[in-house]
Amino acid sequence: METKKRNEKRVRKNLLVYTDDGRFDLLGVSSNISKSGLFIESPYSISSDSEVLLAVVVDDELYRLKGEVRWVKRPGDEHPAHTPAGMGIHITEAPAEYLNYVEYARYETNSGGSGLNGSTDSS
Repeated sequence: METKKRNEKRVRKNLLVYTDDGRFDLLGVSSNISKSGLFIESPYSISSDSEVLLAVVVDDELYRLKGEVRWVKRPGDEHPAHTPAGMGIHITEAPAEYLNYVEYARYETNSGGSGLNGSTDSS
């Protein structure tokens, strides 16, 4: 699989994410999001190149997205320091409300605010 570099800056957000590839489903937590992708921390993973359905929970909202697993880091894999086990997901379909949330989260992060669900944890 060809690895593509992301074009958008990610925002640190810890959001509950349900992932389903039609054979296996798992629950994880995002550590960063953008309009085009997200990283889901989980000791379990779905195979690279798998198409997935995602349900992202923000406050009282549930956003349903479609995506593709671009890369996987399993527990114990050699990888850059401080990268937890999980999956990099490329978003292929997202509702406008989710995209608006990401844009607002980026604004909040850049202005130093934290008025939305999902931590802007800097640790």
